[in-house]
Amino acid sequence: MAMEDSLELDIDDESRSEMERTLSKHMTAAAQRKEKDLLVYVAEQILRERAVVTSPAWETLIEHCRTVSYKERKETEFKLASSTLMTFSGIGHASIGGAAILDGCPVIGKTAQDDIAFLIIDPQVDFHEGGSLAVTGANADSEKIASLLRKYCDRINRVVVTLDTHHPLHIAHSAFWKGVDGTSPSPFTEITSASIRKGTWTPRQPELAEWALEYTDSLEEGGRFTLLIWPNHCLVGSPGHSVSPVLMPALNDWTVSRARTITWVLKGQNNRTEMYSAIKAEVPVEDDPATSLNSELVSSLIKHKQVVVCGEAKSHCVNFTLRDLVSVWPRDRMADLVLLRDCCSAVSGYEAQAEKFENDMRAAGVTVLDAAEFQPA
Repeated sequence: MAMEDSLELDIDDESRSEMERTLSKHMTAAAQRKEKDLLVYVAEQILRERAVVTSPAWETLIEHCRTVSYKERKETEFKLASSTLMTFSGIGHASIGGAAILDGCPVIGKTAQDDIAFLIIDPQVDFHEGGSLAVTGANADSEKIASLLRKYCDRINRVVVTLDTHHPLHIAHSAFWKGVDGTSPSPFTEITSASIRKGTWTPRQPELAEWALEYTDSLEEGGRFTLLIWPNHCLVGSPGHSVSPVLMPALNDWTVSRARTITWVLKGQNNRTEMYSAIKAEVPVEDDPATSLNSELVSSLIKHKQVVVCGEAKSHCVNFTLRDLVSVWPRDRMADLVLLRDCCSAVSGYEAQAEKFENDMRAAGVTVLDAAEFQPA
C-alpha cells in the first residue's frame, strides 16, 4: 500500500509481522466500511490504538500516520485547533468535538520532557465551593496544588490542565431530554435504557432517539454507571467554566517563571457522550475522532519521569482519567504515576467510589500520597 511504499524502515522480522497484521486488519475494515480514502482511515485507526510506542520503527510509522491524517483533516469539517501538527509536547491538535488541545503551539526542545508533569483535572469554578456542582473540599485541594506548583516550580517542566466543557444540550444535562408531559428531568435523575424504551424520557431532538438507546445500553453494559442528569455545569462561556481563582494565579506564575505554556485539554464538547476521563469518552462517537483514546496525549505523558495527578473530582473525572491512563501505561513504570489523594475530593454521596478508586490505584502500583509527602523524582 502507499503508506508502506513511502517509508523506509529499519525493522526486525517480529515488528514487521506485527505491522503487516495491523495494516491488513485496518485495510480489511476500511474496505468493508467502503471508506473513500483507505489510507487516511488506516492512519487514523493506528493513531487511536497505538497509545504506547514500542520501537523506533513504530514511532516512524506513527509519525507518518499523523502526517497523513493531518493533511486530510485540514480539508474536512473537523477543523484543527492549530495549523501546527506537532508541538514540543508531542500532541497533535485534534478536531474540536469531544476534546481539543490548546497550548499556544510552543517551540521548545524535547529534553524539556525529561522531568515532572502535573496533570490537573477540571479545577473549575463550578466544581469548587459555590459552584453549580460544588465538590466539598475543592478550595482546599486547589490551595495545596497551588502551593506545590510554587514550591517545585523549577522542577515541574509541564502542566496539563483539563477543562470540562459543555453545551446546555449535553446528554447529561436536563435540556437534552423531555418527559411525556414535555418537561425536562430534574438534576440527579437517572436515565436508563429501560426508561427510554418505555417512553418515560426521550431526546428533544428526535434524530437522536436511536443514539440515546445505544448510548445508555453501552453505558450499562460497561458496568461503570447509568446515565445521570447533572446540574448544568462548566457551560462554554460561563463563569463556572473558568479555572478557580484559588489556583489560576499559581498557574500564571508557573507559566511566566518557566516561560512555558499550560497545555489545556478541553473535554466533553460532544453533546452525544460523556467524557469524565480526559483520555477518552465513556462511549466513543464514531464520527468524532476526538472522543476516542487520546493516544498522543498518553504518549506525551509517558515521556516524563513522573506524572502527578490531582484535581476534581476524585469520585469521577480524576478517577476515570487515571484509570484510563493506568490501562495503557507501561507496567514497569506504574510508580511514576502519582495520585495526590488530598488534592482531590469526592462528589457528595460518592465517597465510597472515591475510596475504591484510591485503593485500586494503590493495588495497581500507582504512588498514592498526600501533598506534604510529595517529592519530585
